[in-house]
Amino acid sequence: MVIGPGKGSREWEEQGEESAKQPAATPAGKQTKPPEVQPPAGKVSIPTPAVSTKRDQPPEKTPEKPSKLEKQPDKPSKEMAAKKEAPAPQSFDHIFQLTQGNLERKGLVIINGEAGSGRTTLCSGLTSNYMKMGSACMYLTYDQAPSDLRDQMKKLGTDAAQYESGFRLILVDGFASQSESFSMEPYYLEQPFSFENIQETLTRNSQMFMGEKIKIIFDSLDGLASKVPAKDFLKGFTDLVGKLKDSDVTFIVTIDLSKLSKDLVGSLNEMADCVVDLSKDESDPNGRRLKVQRLNQKSAKIDSEMFEIDSSKGIVFV
Repeated sequence: MVIGPGKGSREWEEQGEESAKQPAATPAGKQTKPPEVQPPAGKVSIPTPAVSTKRDQPPEKTPEKPSKLEKQPDKPSKEMAAKKEAPAPQSFDHIFQLTQGNLERKGLVIINGEAGSGRTTLCSGLTSNYMKMGSACMYLTYDQAPSDLRDQMKKLGTDAAQYESGFRLILVDGFASQSESFSMEPYYLEQPFSFENIQETLTRNSQMFMGEKIKIIFDSLDGLASKVPAKDFLKGFTDLVGKLKDSDVTFIVTIDLSKLSKDLVGSLNEMADCVVDLSKDESDPNGRRLKVQRLNQKSAKIDSEMFEIDSSKGIVFV
């Protein structure tokens, strides 16, 4: 029952009968569109179709919204894919994978690169890894004092003095005698520009590790190559390499081949079992590249690797 204003008066009266009778005015089964029936005067009007159509209109536009939402994840998905495809940083041990055993078996390994390319850092890391693996090492430091090398190795987590006292590492000072100063080291070169003296010093001290496969690192040959004529350099170096190979030694040298004649560079490359090039990345002041050019006395087809120098980790491949 609905109470509303009476016809022609302001008084309220019951109108339940008319509203109850209203549905009966239309025969059963013929009323298909109830909203079209006009309500009696004074009754609250049924909402017009315009209101209902407005409510029905949004679904027509709704397909646009899901389509936009479906396209939104495209960007993040590509970014996530790029992150998954990006190679994870590699530790220093990656250098052993790249050189395929040439850093562990007997033979000549040339590390080529200009000063500042990471040659000494690479050699320090190699020495640290060799000693941790139980290999005996001899390091001829030609471009810096042995004390500086010890400090650098200590930053990388290796106490060189500990291995020296245990006769697992010999540091040969080839730096002091170049300036004609007296060396305080137990092992040193008396004539730094004489291949005969270098060969005699290395072979004599390597006898301490008799029966072992030792690693000898010469960092670097630049000063020697600048002082000795090319022909004498090639002859002296060839004799030295032959002598050390006979002693089952892994001989690693660093040098800047760009400062040598093409003939000398060609001869050294042919002599080497493995050649590793280090270079600075021009697009990144902190970035550097490592490229294995030669493996097992043959040209190598290996992509270059990006690396950075970390003060506490040494070379880190990125």
